Amino acid sequence: MTHQGKGAGTWEVRVVITSQLPADWQGAYDSEENVILMADNLTPIQYACVLAHEMSHAKHGDKGCHADKWTERRADIEAARMLIRLDDYKRAEQVCDDEVWIAHELDVMPWVVRAFREWLHDSGL
Repeated sequence: MTHQGKGAGTWEVRVVITSQLPADWQGAYDSEENVILMADNLTPIQYACVLAHEMSHAKHGDKGCHADKWTERRADIEAARMLIRLDDYKRAEQVCDDEVWIAHELDVMPWVVRAFREWLHDSGL
C-alpha cells in the first residue's frame, strides 16, 4: 500500500492478513518489517477502522505494540479523521448523540466516534 501524504511525498507499508495475532488483537504495526498485520476474522467495518489506526502508527514509524496512551490516542484520532467527514458527523449527531448509533450511521466502530469527538473538543470545533 502506498500512501500520498499532504505535501510530504509518499510512504509504503505492506498489509498482511493473518491468523497469527494474539486472540485479543485486531491489528498491529511491525516497524522492523514495515508491515501492518491484520486479523483474518474482522468485519469490513472493523478492518477499515483498524487499518486506519495502524496506518497512523506506520506513518509515524511507531515502535512496539500497544505503545503509550498518547501514541494510541494519536492513532485513534488520526484514524477517526481518515474515516469520518465532519459534515457527515454533524448530520448524524443532529439526529441522535449516542455514539453507538452514530458509529452505525457512519460505518465505523464506536471507538472511532469517541476519538473523533476528542478531536472536535481539542480543536474547539
